[in-house]
Amino acid sequence: MTITLGTPARNASCNGAVDLLDVGSGAAKFRIRASTTTLCDISLPNPAFGSASVGVATAAGLPLSGTGVAAGTADNYQALDRDGNVIWSGSVGTSGTDAIIDNAVIAIGQTVNLTSWTHTQPA
Repeated sequence: MTITLGTPARNASCNGAVDLLDVGSGAAKFRIRASTTTLCDISLPNPAFGSASVGVATAAGLPLSGTGVAAGTADNYQALDRDGNVIWSGSVGTSGTDAIIDNAVIAIGQTVNLTSWTHTQPA
């Protein structure tokens, strides 16, 4: 038999994961990467996410912006806590990915906007 979570457990699990971003000192970050190369860091507000509903938490303060520090085509992101520890990672692009940015082809000095980002705890 497969384990399934009810809505209260999904919300608690999701909130537990996103709340880890708010641990430490400094600012939590959304790090946009091309393979292993960091293209842009976007500072996150504290708290970084709102409370989960039906197992889904949405990033706070969207849209959020950062500046390109390297050139490349974004394909993944890392969610870093306030001490710089990777809490989770996922795909990033302009559509059909875990997080949505306004332009996946990033240049040095370019403003990059994070427009949509959720964290989901499946049932």
